[in-house]
Amino acid sequence: MKPSNASRSRDGRRSRRYTSADFPSNDVDQHAQSVWEKRRRKARRQGGLGPASRLALLCALYLTVASAIGAGAAKVLHDRSAAGSLPSARLLGLAPVTPKYLVLMVLDGARPDYFGLTALPHVDALRAAGTQYSKAFDGILESETPSGHATIATGSRPDKDGLLGFDWANTTTRYSLFSPDQMGTVEQLMQDSHAPTLGSLYKQKFPTARVVALSGHKYYAAAPLGGPAADAIVYYQGDPKGHYVPVAVPGHTPPASVMNDPALTLPTITLKDGQEDHLATQMALSLVKSMQPRMLLINYPEFDWPLGHVDGGNLDTAKVITDMKVFDSDLGAIEDAYRKAGILDQTLFVITADHGMMPITRFVPATTVSNAVTQAGTTAPDIASSTADYVWLADPNKAQIVAENIVNARDPGIASAYYLVTAGGKPSYVAANGSNVTPAMETANQYLLSALLNGHEPSVVAFGAPGASFSDPKSNWKADHGGNTWQAQSIPLILSGAGIVPGVVSTDPVQLDDIAPTVLTDMGVAPRGMEGHALTESLIQPTTADMQQRQAEIAQIGPVVDALISNDQAAQGKS
Repeated sequence: MKPSNASRSRDGRRSRRYTSADFPSNDVDQHAQSVWEKRRRKARRQGGLGPASRLALLCALYLTVASAIGAGAAKVLHDRSAAGSLPSARLLGLAPVTPKYLVLMVLDGARPDYFGLTALPHVDALRAAGTQYSKAFDGILESETPSGHATIATGSRPDKDGLLGFDWANTTTRYSLFSPDQMGTVEQLMQDSHAPTLGSLYKQKFPTARVVALSGHKYYAAAPLGGPAADAIVYYQGDPKGHYVPVAVPGHTPPASVMNDPALTLPTITLKDGQEDHLATQMALSLVKSMQPRMLLINYPEFDWPLGHVDGGNLDTAKVITDMKVFDSDLGAIEDAYRKAGILDQTLFVITADHGMMPITRFVPATTVSNAVTQAGTTAPDIASSTADYVWLADPNKAQIVAENIVNARDPGIASAYYLVTAGGKPSYVAANGSNVTPAMETANQYLLSALLNGHEPSVVAFGAPGASFSDPKSNWKADHGGNTWQAQSIPLILSGAGIVPGVVSTDPVQLDDIAPTVLTDMGVAPRGMEGHALTESLIQPTTADMQQRQAEIAQIGPVVDALISNDQAAQGKS
């Protein structure tokens, strides 16, 4: 059940205080920190600092200075790293620090331009102290919430992790994730894919580490984000009494102190603006207090709904600013909790989104695709509609006819259509005759379409033109996502904290499946079995092998990003 959009405004705040007692007292990291604190106090009493302390102080001073370096120095860092030379951070004397904690925050459907509309003290400080990417994108189809969060967690695209979107079909089964009852199916699909996750790989090396994932109403975000290895997966829904209450995915239930905390229950499902995201943060802090997770994975749902779909995202600047300020305040609360627990300097922060958000300028009539199916003499057991239409056919042999019927309808909201073929046992997509696709967009489309090929792929994919959506116009949505346009694919990505190079703004392309390998590499865990690559320009001490793999990835996905951006810009020029 989604909360109502009525009477949305900023609500009050509850604060919690945390100390190091809220975290395991026998933790190795706590012991190391205790030793360091004793040495620091001893050095103060002696009126000076020892060699090791002086070195640590110099490193700390450098980090502070580096955070304030302007764009020129950041460009030097980036250019040296991108050139494939020795890691620039190592050349400048940055000491590698392996984080022991992760806070990963997914602003569902947030656009990169949301971060430049107003002052955000906590976010801005993280950005200055870390690495951010200006050309981050999904790199997957469907660019939807379940598949996006699964890709973040697994470091692999849907062709490997098993989750295509919200629903899909094969010859015997129709899958739909629009119910909390299907979260067991999500877990089973991820297990059957044998794709490792952030949680599973980290817990292989640190078996006692705890991993928690949560959201507001988006169980279909929290479940794939946590994955089968998560110790707790929690979300919100309305109960029979009309209260908004925390609910756990079976098999991933946190302590009763969390589930029964009255501060985490609201008397109504009619939430004010920013209240659901803030409630997710309060839930996160409660989980931190009770479970002391090494990995805290949070989905913030309001950026997608209602801000994106209902309000139009960047079409409503005032609401964007309101939600971003709520998020910034919540980020500060999490930082404060970690600071008071003495682990802030051991924490890696990641801020990103699962997909983009594109304002809608045209709705493609549903009859355009349904008529194309009927005219081909078949039926469609499932059609997933977004800024693209994904069509599963009862008779896959009619895929080419259906795709060509779609193109021949000449709807200005349809850019192209592709049909599935199999040659030598290998599936692929072919552009229907009449599709007006440039060579650059053909390369981009083929890259994205390949992410669908997991055995449950649709027979036909119709891509909407920039600004077009196949969703129901009766929804009155103002923005959408799901397809191949740059605005549907473009996402923010900020990494900051232990082990991350400060003061870098990278223009290198990066995709969702790179996040997990980067996080794990920074945290000292090999990202085995993941399709993505460690983002070496952000790491203080990357390996030569990782740098080589990253450069190969940039060469592969760079043309994809350039084509998507150019295609959107060309469409805007025509409007």
